[in-house]
Amino acid sequence: MSTQKTPSILLQRMEDFTEKLYSPHMIPKAPLKGSFAVHDRTDHPCVDEVTASRRDYYKISVISKGSGIFTMGEDRFDIDGPTLLFLNPHEIKTWRATSDEQEGYFCLFTDLLFDSVHAPHEDLLHHPLLQLGARAVFKLNQQQSDYLQSIFRQLLKEYHENAAFKQEAILIYLRLLMLEGKRLATEAQAPQRSQTAAQALAHRFTDMLEKQFPIEYNHHQVKLKSAKEFAVNLNTHPNHLNACVKQATGRTVSEHIRMRLLLEARLLLIHTNWQIAEIAWCLGFEEPGNFTHFFKNHSGQSPHIYRIQ
Repeated sequence: MSTQKTPSILLQRMEDFTEKLYSPHMIPKAPLKGSFAVHDRTDHPCVDEVTASRRDYYKISVISKGSGIFTMGEDRFDIDGPTLLFLNPHEIKTWRATSDEQEGYFCLFTDLLFDSVHAPHEDLLHHPLLQLGARAVFKLNQQQSDYLQSIFRQLLKEYHENAAFKQEAILIYLRLLMLEGKRLATEAQAPQRSQTAAQALAHRFTDMLEKQFPIEYNHHQVKLKSAKEFAVNLNTHPNHLNACVKQATGRTVSEHIRMRLLLEARLLLIHTNWQIAEIAWCLGFEEPGNFTHFFKNHSGQSPHIYRIQ
């Protein structure tokens, strides 16, 4: 097994996404070495469909008009009218527009945004709405939509001008966007009852599972591959873990593991040139033949055929 590092596939995905998502005269997305960008969706419209992929930046988007189907991980959101979305670099996302009219704003930023100012990363990059599993998609009323659009217009103004304290102003407006997101999240959670013990354990399991991904280098291997291994790390019995996860999510622990390994296998086959034996090892299959059997059994195709299609 090779232990030589390969270039980050996240950077390649960013380049692929930028190339696919915008026409040649609409390239000014957040550059690979940049830190922040903000755009009006009227000037920089998304294509009708974006296939499953990750990004190496955070994104906040407000949709004022238009509709579409947005997925994050295994969750689907039917967007219709004013909506606020917070996206992190780790989730797998797709988008399919269902109407021609698409209006609003979006901003993109990386941790490099904080390098030139004395601002703690805790404030923004550790914001709860930008973390794995946040599912921060909020329906807006007209008043909320108008206010958020006004913040984005100020961001656009700061972004295109070279006024004094530009970076500090951008951070202030980002904090305002996140503050409004927190308020919306609080309102959405108010009617809900507190988590049950089963739900809390299921959340800890899915969080532990997801933290093993993405696999960025061909010398990284997933460590937890079975219900027993997860149960040991969660200080519980496999049967109890399985019952709680099944109750909370409708799927067993093994089903979650299988689906996540299959999804990562598909991404690695598409987005890397690693040998199939390398991908198999990264996903915890010591024998390539076992991986091929697993992939074909659950996708209907061999890894080789899936890759060349």
